[in-house]
Amino acid sequence: MTASELGRRVGAGLSTLAALAALAWHGGAWASGDDRSLEALLNTPISAAAKYEQTTREAPASVTVITSADIERYGWRTIDEALQTVRGMYVSNDRNYVHLGARGFGRPTDYNNRVLLLINGHTNNDNFYNSAALGPTLGVPLDAIERIEVVRGPGAALYGTGAVFAVIDVITKDASDVDGLRVSAEGGSFGRKGLSGVYGQELGQGASLTVSGRWSDVAGQDLYYPEYDDAETNGGVAEGLDWDRSGGAYGSLRIGDFRAQGMFSSRKTGIPTGAFEIAFNDPDTSTLDEEGFLELRYATEPSAKTGVVARGYLDYYHYVGVYPIEEEPHYMEANTSKWGGAELQLRWDPREYARHVIGVEAQRHFTVDYHIWQGDAQYLDRDFPFTLLSVYTHNTYQPLDELSLTLGVRTDMYSQGSDRASPRAAVVYTPSASSAIKLLYGEAFRVPSRFELFYEDAEAFKPNPLLKPESIRTAEAVLEQRIGPDLLGVVSVYRYEMIDLIDETVDPNDELSVYDNVSEVDAGGVEAELRAQIGARGRGYVSYAYQRAEDADSRQRITNSPAHLARAGAAVPVLPKVFVAAELIVESGRLTVQDTETDPLALLNLNLSTTDLFGGARAALLVRNVLDEAYAYPGGLEHLQAAILQNGREVAVTIEHRF
Repeated sequence: MTASELGRRVGAGLSTLAALAALAWHGGAWASGDDRSLEALLNTPISAAAKYEQTTREAPASVTVITSADIERYGWRTIDEALQTVRGMYVSNDRNYVHLGARGFGRPTDYNNRVLLLINGHTNNDNFYNSAALGPTLGVPLDAIERIEVVRGPGAALYGTGAVFAVIDVITKDASDVDGLRVSAEGGSFGRKGLSGVYGQELGQGASLTVSGRWSDVAGQDLYYPEYDDAETNGGVAEGLDWDRSGGAYGSLRIGDFRAQGMFSSRKTGIPTGAFEIAFNDPDTSTLDEEGFLELRYATEPSAKTGVVARGYLDYYHYVGVYPIEEEPHYMEANTSKWGGAELQLRWDPREYARHVIGVEAQRHFTVDYHIWQGDAQYLDRDFPFTLLSVYTHNTYQPLDELSLTLGVRTDMYSQGSDRASPRAAVVYTPSASSAIKLLYGEAFRVPSRFELFYEDAEAFKPNPLLKPESIRTAEAVLEQRIGPDLLGVVSVYRYEMIDLIDETVDPNDELSVYDNVSEVDAGGVEAELRAQIGARGRGYVSYAYQRAEDADSRQRITNSPAHLARAGAAVPVLPKVFVAAELIVESGRLTVQDTETDPLALLNLNLSTTDLFGGARAALLVRNVLDEAYAYPGGLEHLQAAILQNGREVAVTIEHRF
């Protein structure tokens, strides 16, 4: 894309947003409704930053909250579509999995193992790839989500391994937020069909029930890849392999101080790209991911100065990969993992200016089974169980009304070694009711996944059981400033250093690929954002991030790391019960693993939605990539393609009925 083409697309997006803002101020007569004001949003309690409730202003971290109103207005269907609008974050999609990058770091096809995904405080990453299910795999439908808390930076001082760049906590709706049954149906481009439902009921005597579920079937499209343009590979056209089928269910039961929650999800998808040297255009190519958990939690406050949280849980993950090989039996991979754990957390406020939290967590990973075979040939069939014991403390002191100090550390002890301590420190200074200055320091680590340690292929890949954990040190300064009643500004400056980075490389001694601790990464950046109340019921945002992440030895920019990210969005009422939302996503190019660079992109998305019309009905019309831009994200080492082409213009219609 030329600079002039990019400029025209950005101009079209900004013009759309400006028109919506003008409509919002003109539409002041449509001020009725219960949409949250900017003030109410800033006072929303969050818990992911400290494992107890705080406002975003009080939290010792840089935090973004995505609300249920945001999800409804912008029409996001999966959590990655929502996260793509968060400042400093970006996504990739290799047409098998969606990957999240943050602050300039997003290794191609890293399975999201450097961010931690929580469901109401329960860690949802699996224990084999350590992957966070940020795409269609998530079993919770987005219309069952009350908010998404995005806590930037290292979170290992509270959560342990994997909380390297962010902790993302999905908070589901309570029964009172749902109050009955909501059912929705969706249809759209690429043969998209979907159903979802949410039910919530107060049962009396302090009890409530919430149940939700979703199902989606996307036929996809035939895709052309010039790298495979040969008569033996169907002229480079992958036919009928872009399909995706997923579904899941979530439930929560509250009885007094007890809460039980559980989730199960399943996703099976085709792989049209020919990745991993598989037979191109073979209809059997697919991956299956299933995950689930059950958790029982007890939370109480015996006195005004004390609190107790105890929970126990069981988790499950299952994966099957079907990789056809030319004129040979299919290459097959399967993993089944089962694990459980318990956590006890105590809170003590000895003085009004001091709070101490101490916790202990134990996990037993009963089964981490990995099986690789091809026909009658068995390449790997092993189990890798392990045990983890963790202790943590989080202490906050407030020597002055406008000053708070936070110190915390967590120690994780693994049965196979790799013990780690992760410290955290923060100073939060609030010189006035409209200002907050935060100085943050944190360290985090990521133990190598079982896949990185033990994956092997006799002809191409070898295991490395001596892999060390990778670690990160981050320092950040944040300024949050209210500018009048309707505008909030945030500016942050950060720097981080990654040590013992785990990445795929080739051993020159035998030419086999292997995961190894290959390098260090130095990075820094600046993020700025404005969030606004537009008129009576409209809201908008604009953000920009500059990020530079480079190899510490060569000083070269790392792959899949855009230097510039810009985001803008507005959601405003144009009629009493009709909203229009637009979002603009602008990014500079990214370096690929083949040392090429993708074009910059400017994506405009629009969503027209209604509130309750008649008899509890609601409708929405979503258009993604309105300008039909052809853009691509970097592929991984497993792809012949340097970059993977993404979807063009896409239209979807959703109808919802509330009973």
